[in-house]
Amino acid sequence: MKKFSILNILFGWICFLTALTVYMLTLQPTVSFWDCGEFISTAFHIQVGHQPGAPLFLMIGKIFTLLAAEKNQVAFWMNTGSAVASAGTIMFLFWTITALARKAADETKLSSFKQQLIVLSAGLTGALAYTFSDSFWFSAVEAEVYSLSSLCTAVTFWAILRWEAEANEATASRWLLFIAYLTGLSLGIHLLTLLTIPAIAVLYYFKKNTRHTTGRMLLALLAGCAVLGFIQFVVVQYMVLIASKFELFFVNSLGLMFGSGAIFFGAVIVASLAGGIIYSLKKNKPGLNLALLSISFILIGYSSYALLIIRASAKTSINISNPDNAFSLLGYLSREQYGDTPLFYGPYFDSQVSGTTEKGKLYRKGDDKYEIAGSRNTELYDRTTIFPRIYSQRPDYIPAYRRWLGLSENEKATFTENLKFFFSYQTGFMYMRYFLWNFAGKQNDNQGYGERTNGNWLSGIKPLDQMHLGSQDQLPLSITQNKGYNRFFALPLIIGLIGLLFHFKKRRSDAIVITILFFFTGLAIILYLNQGPQEVRERDYAYVGSFYAFAIWIGMGVPGLINLFKRIAGENLSISLSVAGCLLAAPVIMATEGWDDHNRSDNYIAHDMAVNYLQSCAPNAILFTNADNDTYPLWYVQEVEGVRPDVRIVNLQLIYDDSYIDQLKKKLHSSAPLPLTMAKDKYRKGTRDFIPFADYGLSDSVELKDLFDVLISDNENDKVEMQDGSRMNFLPTKKFRITVDKKQIVKTGTVNQSELSNVADKMEWTFPGSYLTRADLALIDILAHNNWKRPVYFATSLPDDSYFGLDRYLYLEGYAYRLLPFNGGQNNQRNKPENINAAALYSNIISKFKLDSFKKASYLDPESKRVSRNTWDTMNTLAANLIADGKQEMARKVMAKALKVLPQKDSDLIDTANKIQTALNLYNLKEPVKANQIILSATNFIHAELKYYSSLNTQDQRYSAGAVQYAFSVLENFRKIAEENDQRAVDQAIRRIYSGMDGKFAGII
Repeated sequence: MKKFSILNILFGWICFLTALTVYMLTLQPTVSFWDCGEFISTAFHIQVGHQPGAPLFLMIGKIFTLLAAEKNQVAFWMNTGSAVASAGTIMFLFWTITALARKAADETKLSSFKQQLIVLSAGLTGALAYTFSDSFWFSAVEAEVYSLSSLCTAVTFWAILRWEAEANEATASRWLLFIAYLTGLSLGIHLLTLLTIPAIAVLYYFKKNTRHTTGRMLLALLAGCAVLGFIQFVVVQYMVLIASKFELFFVNSLGLMFGSGAIFFGAVIVASLAGGIIYSLKKNKPGLNLALLSISFILIGYSSYALLIIRASAKTSINISNPDNAFSLLGYLSREQYGDTPLFYGPYFDSQVSGTTEKGKLYRKGDDKYEIAGSRNTELYDRTTIFPRIYSQRPDYIPAYRRWLGLSENEKATFTENLKFFFSYQTGFMYMRYFLWNFAGKQNDNQGYGERTNGNWLSGIKPLDQMHLGSQDQLPLSITQNKGYNRFFALPLIIGLIGLLFHFKKRRSDAIVITILFFFTGLAIILYLNQGPQEVRERDYAYVGSFYAFAIWIGMGVPGLINLFKRIAGENLSISLSVAGCLLAAPVIMATEGWDDHNRSDNYIAHDMAVNYLQSCAPNAILFTNADNDTYPLWYVQEVEGVRPDVRIVNLQLIYDDSYIDQLKKKLHSSAPLPLTMAKDKYRKGTRDFIPFADYGLSDSVELKDLFDVLISDNENDKVEMQDGSRMNFLPTKKFRITVDKKQIVKTGTVNQSELSNVADKMEWTFPGSYLTRADLALIDILAHNNWKRPVYFATSLPDDSYFGLDRYLYLEGYAYRLLPFNGGQNNQRNKPENINAAALYSNIISKFKLDSFKKASYLDPESKRVSRNTWDTMNTLAANLIADGKQEMARKVMAKALKVLPQKDSDLIDTANKIQTALNLYNLKEPVKANQIILSATNFIHAELKYYSSLNTQDQRYSAGAVQYAFSVLENFRKIAEENDQRAVDQAIRRIYSGMDGKFAGII
């Protein structure tokens, strides 16, 4: 046994080194998309990120940033921290599997070499399979919380197995306290580790009771759920809620300083726990002692959240929601900015609001006490249901619900549709699809919304795949050439199912524990999140805990297969076949298929995109951004690497928060305060949260400064009476105007003297919304009082309604539009992307932008492809405008650079559409050979796509009608420009495609 223990430790570390090597070889070398840029920035300067925060992750991340010799290495070392944590997860998974495999094996034979080989092989197979699983690998190579959270989960579950194996009761209790402390620490990373508690409770029950019954086991499970609820709600939220009540009393009633009530409440908690522990020792109550010590250790771990209060009070440059007091911290921890999600009872998406009810008061921090900022109201509806799954009334969700459920526009949703959505979408599409990605195979890396050709699971077994994806005989290049086309032939899944059955047969109690772990880290999350039908990204990373549990069963598949083979072959042959077969069928095939779409070692696209965004802006600019990928990478390059600190990044999603407006009124780096003139009392929380539109019958546009004065006026005559009798500011017109001071715009360098003839006397536009928010009010303040002193830009990827109706005054200068007072006026029929400031855009593309990262990257993830397409659009637009202006040589340089640095390979139909303008530009530049090559390459790609769609049955063709029509539309555009430029060979080649498809799409084109 001692020899086995040594081997077990050794092979665990081998798993660690193997995983670490894999993750370091495929590591993102710099910032990546989504939350990573924010996490790196907030860790580097210890700042406050988005709700509900991850303070311990930031502190650990800060340690890794200290290893960076240069600032441009900070992201690499933060990513390395994730790789190390992920490798640690694999190591503890190995030890977990071997512990469980030993219990399932015949302990009397464990001293034999064969039995040790089986146990160690089980650990290797399961641990390495999880190493190469799609979702875990994705998070392992970037600075995200999920790697460190997974390590906490792995260590916690391993620790309960060590507790179970401990013979000494006193020593065993230390493992439970270790678990409590680790659980508390994990709260400062992510809440996912809490989901191990029900499984731990059931394992505790099995250990403590020799006679097991289903009823008692269920009671143990309920007790585990109660502990989970206690930590998640009582510890994480209600303690802060109670602290806020003490704070309100101490500050408002007793007149004491801010923080006094929270400090007193904290002291009461500490004193109560200390007193209880002393009492339990004196009275010899070990159970009570263990419970109180466990709570104490959880709270000690949870105390990492003090970091957020401290740093919020320091007013760091990134300080989302400003949780510097008990009330703002409560909203921060409860994810107030994301709204409420009904779980047990709520409306349908087509229910009508019938009234509101007040749930309580909202408070804000005033000058010397807390002030009422409004009420926390709950809407009442005419139709409600238990277990609401189709509840959201977001405008973009409603048609998505109807499409998914097959409901007509006026058809009422019922509880049947509610359950259908839960099983087909939330459980099937948003969980089982991800599960099968990891263990059966993956169709491609495109985000799926239910269509047959994007983001589905795919095994590579044609008859199986045909059942849910249609014909697999002529798969298109968009699938087969996609690096996310990973075919595992369901072998890891089969091995895992064999391991599951074997585990239940040999060690039923342990198998039940793993099943509970699998459920709570997978499907239970589905129940809790209650996701809507239009997620902005794939959410598979949230379920890695359940994939971890299934990896245990993949490991158990080794002894399971040996048991099966023993019936037809000898023991030695059975062991050899099973060990080799499982290693090849799980980790080896998963590594081979998954390497190319997980290798980010040469991907600098997010970093260079962020630099290009900032370099698109003139000095001292104001840049309005919106979503994660338009903001977080920019924060990183600015906050950490110091790129363009003069540009003030303004996130339109955050500017609704009054504390964020406070930040914008202060200097940041080398950026001066923004021209916000509102006093704090005009925009603080509870004041002008919402400003309704009430048509005042004004026929002419209103000067923005005058409108602003009315909007912030406290004069009762400038307000409108509401239904409840109160009066509030209102928007009297949607027609806005800014009179242009031509001397000022020349003085500030906004335009040159030679361009004055193109400048409008006034800018007039129509606001597209039906009401104003605090964010809109702040934007009006900036636009009204900037007076062209600072250049104003809007990111190119904002939603259309985020441009404030200013579209025809926005001119492309790179990755952002600049607000310019050119005389486009009402007669300007061009779309926003077609308006360019040619001189600035040309200079940026030719001289400033970093564009070579597209060709250097061996793999372009979907977000990188989006940036690539947008860059193609920008360069095509610039070249087309230069050609129209007779600047052929400049256009030639632009197109030459585009062809040199941007990807030309078509990955889907959207890529081919980009090539229409490319080919047209090349024809206009008298470069027909290059144009023909691009068209023929794109049309061959489209032809392969159409062959696939033509192989589908009639119903599947109708389902894909949009894609087919899009393909023919692109083809027709190519044919027309080839014909117009007298390229007969190209024209005939496209016509042959048409003739080959004749009659194959009857009724859909």
